[in-house]
Amino acid sequence: MAETFFQVTNTLALLAWIALVLFPGKKVIASLLCAVVVPGLLALAYACVIGWKLATNGPPPGDVMTLAGLRAVFSDDWVFAAAWTHYLTFDMVVGAWIARDSVRRGMPWVLRTAALVLTFLAGPVGFLIHIVGRSMLRRAAEPTPGPKQPLHYFENGLLVYTAAYHLQRGSCCGSGCRHCPYEPRHVEGNTQVRS
Repeated sequence: MAETFFQVTNTLALLAWIALVLFPGKKVIASLLCAVVVPGLLALAYACVIGWKLATNGPPPGDVMTLAGLRAVFSDDWVFAAAWTHYLTFDMVVGAWIARDSVRRGMPWVLRTAALVLTFLAGPVGFLIHIVGRSMLRRAAEPTPGPKQPLHYFENGLLVYTAAYHLQRGSCCGSGCRHCPYEPRHVEGNTQVRS
């Protein structure tokens, strides 16, 4: 029976991950299905199994703060399957965030897909690929050092921010600014710099 639980939770997660990798820009997938619905179902399954095992067996025997103690607790197939579901849940939440963040930042398809697939297969490695990739892309988008450019000027009594100000700010404010350096223009939070 624990094997069936394991197969069902894995299949559910796999199907959601396929959708996330293929359609990371679809809000219903990255913001609802893979960020709330599937992780919520997996979390419910986890809570039911752990609650059932605690109710029937009591607290775990031994010290769960040691490898030997954890090994003893995980020798129960149900507890092991529930622990795996714990990983499936949090990896999917992280993957959904990576999908939303990489689409919002306009990250290249190859980098986004590699980060998502590696998050599914090796959790922290995919997350690391994403944060390193986004950091490198942000640095590449920064203007090259040169003479200090003015950040604003006044025109007809109004304060006008320059492109240098917006680049220093790091993202579009969405206010329809004349010198918006981001593409698409006037989209709040956008960090993709026009070439």
